[in-house]
Amino acid sequence: MSFFSRVYAEDRLSQGYMRYLAIFAILVIPTYTFLFGTKESPFYFTLSMIGNLVEYRTGFIIWGVVTGLLLTFYIYRLYVLKAFFHRKAKKLLIGSLFFLVLTVLIPAVEELPFWNSLHAVVAVLFAFSLTASLYLFIRYLAAIDEKITVRSTWMLFSIIGISVGLFFILGNTGIFELFFFLSISAFLVLLKVWLKPYQNQH
Repeated sequence: MSFFSRVYAEDRLSQGYMRYLAIFAILVIPTYTFLFGTKESPFYFTLSMIGNLVEYRTGFIIWGVVTGLLLTFYIYRLYVLKAFFHRKAKKLLIGSLFFLVLTVLIPAVEELPFWNSLHAVVAVLFAFSLTASLYLFIRYLAAIDEKITVRSTWMLFSIIGISVGLFFILGNTGIFELFFFLSISAFLVLLKVWLKPYQNQH
């Protein structure tokens, strides 16, 4: 085998590993979130409430770090595959990881009102940063297929709208959080499927 053939084979192998890792990531994110979020009734406990119980504290931090890393990897891989190198979108994506990790590290207990409030603010910043980064990517996709941009925009903002609606209807429960993470995962899968016909285009 020639040098260039070997390099090409190694590159194909590397791409294969990344593809399998991406599949692993998008399966683990909703599954892990659902399993953790249902350790107690999600109709009465948010992820943070569960995670700040002594017996689940370490598990909550592990969930946040693992979910944040896998989510960032999957989305960033989408960006790279479509040659989307928007500096602000990248910063927002990394920022969402940072805010999610902070969210699970900062205690959310009523006995510590300052930290409890900070926890809530950081959690909102996570959702905002992630959504803003994805929105910039969706706008970029108009150059590839405007229909994908329209469908993706509707779906993304529907996810946000329904999540907020569940919060106001059901109160501060785990339902709206589970919906957000599970529906974002489904959205990312659909986005990858919609982009598949253009996978060799930039």
